[in-house]
Order: sequence, then C-alpha cells, then structure tokens
Amino acid sequence: MPKDDRDVQLRRLRDVLERARRERRTMTYLQAADAIDVCPPQRIHQLARLVEILLKEDIDAGRKPLAALVVSRARAGLPAPGFFERARRLGIFDGDNPRRFHERLLESLFDASGARE
Repeated sequence: MPKDDRDVQLRRLRDVLERARRERRTMTYLQAADAIDVCPPQRIHQLARLVEILLKEDIDAGRKPLAALVVSRARAGLPAPGFFERARRLGIFDGDNPRRFHERLLESLFDASGARE
C-alpha cells in the first residue's frame, strides 16, 4: 500500500476508533476494515498492519493506544498476536497475561474522564 494511502487509512482508523472509544466499545478486525473501506486482497492482514502502526504512533506520542479497541472474534475478544508482539517490542507489555494487559488498556481508554492523554 502506498504511504499516502496508508496515511489516509490510518487517519480514518483513528477517527473510527476514537468514536468507538467514546461509545465504550470494541470493534472486530472485520468491522474496522469495513468501516475504513480496506480493499481486497488480504483485508484483515492490511487492517492488522494498520493497527500495529497505530499502536506504535500512540505509544511514541504518549497517548492511550486506540489500537487496543480492535479485537479478534476468533480470539475471545483479544487482539491478534501481532498486537501483543508489537506491544512487547514497544516495551509496554512483558509478555505475561495478555488478557489482563488488554483489560488494563481498555480500562484506561474507557476511564471516566474520557481524556485521551
């Protein structure tokens, strides 16, 4: 995907996830791919890559990671393994208890203040 197209899709993904955060809900990879019109082939793979990039951008900027709102239907509401691997490489996840780590991220995103620091 050309960088300009990727940047447009990242902005759209951020907007869609910000709306989901305000509504205190998660989205599946397929729902997110549909919401930002990811084109075939390999729509879910493309979306997963965008989620990992968004995670890095948010962590690098000191923001709460909106990428945590994208979950896999097949993994009982957890993000795909690539999300956790990227989080580990970014130094925010020690590899222990992915479910608890994800729950903490969701709690921070859905906190009462609604702020996205």
